[in-house]
Amino acid sequence: MARPSELEEFLQSQVQEGAKDSSGRFTLSRDKALEKLGAFQLQGAHTWVLKIVQAAVAVRAQQLSIRQTGTDTEFHFVMAQPWSLEQVEEAFHEPEISSDAGLEHLKRGLWSVSLHNMRPFLMAAPGWSASLVWTGKTLQRGPTRARDSLLLAISHRTIFEGKGIPLLRNIEAASGNAAVLAELRDRAFACGIPLRVDNRRLDALQACPGYGVSNITYPVHLGFFSESLPNFPIPPATLGGFQATQPGDKQLSKVFHHQVTVPSSVAVACLITAHLKQVKKGKSLVWETYMNHSTLFWVRDGVVVDKDYLGVGNSCVSCALFASSEGLRSDLSGFTLTRNDAYRERVQRICATFVPFLEQAEVSLAELVRSHQQTGRLVGGVMMVGAAVVAFSVPIWALFLAGGGVATLLTAGSHEKLLELQLRASLDRVKGDFRRLLKKVVVPPYETQKDGPLAGPPASPNPQWD
Repeated sequence: MARPSELEEFLQSQVQEGAKDSSGRFTLSRDKALEKLGAFQLQGAHTWVLKIVQAAVAVRAQQLSIRQTGTDTEFHFVMAQPWSLEQVEEAFHEPEISSDAGLEHLKRGLWSVSLHNMRPFLMAAPGWSASLVWTGKTLQRGPTRARDSLLLAISHRTIFEGKGIPLLRNIEAASGNAAVLAELRDRAFACGIPLRVDNRRLDALQACPGYGVSNITYPVHLGFFSESLPNFPIPPATLGGFQATQPGDKQLSKVFHHQVTVPSSVAVACLITAHLKQVKKGKSLVWETYMNHSTLFWVRDGVVVDKDYLGVGNSCVSCALFASSEGLRSDLSGFTLTRNDAYRERVQRICATFVPFLEQAEVSLAELVRSHQQTGRLVGGVMMVGAAVVAFSVPIWALFLAGGGVATLLTAGSHEKLLELQLRASLDRVKGDFRRLLKKVVVPPYETQKDGPLAGPPASPNPQWD
């Protein structure tokens, strides 16, 4: 049986000692806190995890390691200039915006998970004389251990939970872990420092949902561009250290091309991706294309804070653009950008920076075609040899085998060639759409106006967060 975490040990000790309601300086009235912070609420139930990632990136941590257990989610990172115990205490109680960007992200994430979701947490760092523990009612100091990195442990359960059937608690914990992991995969792939969740790297543009490496999405080009725009750090595992959970077909994966030199930070990055999936046709599996939209992902302190579906139409070759939201206005959470003139000008410049690269892009399925041609020749050759062997004993079977062999030899690779033509035609349409887009003021169709949000993007076989 696994040893209880520090947070779980503390909570168990509180239960054993009985409920305590401290009246010291570290007690925070829930009603008062909610009154002060009533206007603040993150978008989703697990968006808080993104604020912790942002905090680690903002303080330039060397890396961020996340460990999921049966009782809590643990964050471990090392800061160049560690926060003091008093700094974190004061920030947690302070409703005003902190001058320290890392503390600002941290406290907003903690407010959401503790004050709003009523879940305990424990935080401790090297050199601290005590840990900070939110029990669900109070923020107080608790025992601590010597350590080399900052620890933040957030409980899976609220202060009202914890009893019941053990098996059910385990199922609930697994569900909570899966939801946190999904949030990280969807929006923390842009993390500018090494990000590990249970030792699996997530920090790579190729991990972008709907456009990165998978068994139904095959990146064709990865590009990086300089411009007089705010830069964002390239996720370190983009060209090394990242392993896809579903890497897809080996031959199709060879369509991927990338620049040899990867900068540490850029103004704009892109993925041009082919959308293909295998479907059953008769008794065989064949490749078919499907449609997807092109998207602009806005990055801030290592996570995707917002996105726009660019009005270039759906296509089986689509583009994912990545750019910094630094300098653009947003709501208090930081996860919804204000669609004003500065925003529209930024979108226009990002697209103008990307289009020259798009114009030079090509797609080729030569490896896939060659592989199927070789397989077809082998199968056709075997059938022709079989026809010769049975020609005198069973003539009708010989004719059948010979006809099948000739057909196999003549059609080998033809379906893949047609697939290649479809992708090339799709890429040409995307190029034309982006050219037309640059001729007018860019106002992405999925934005908020005075009359409310316009219609969202067309349906996609790869649903993502909205």
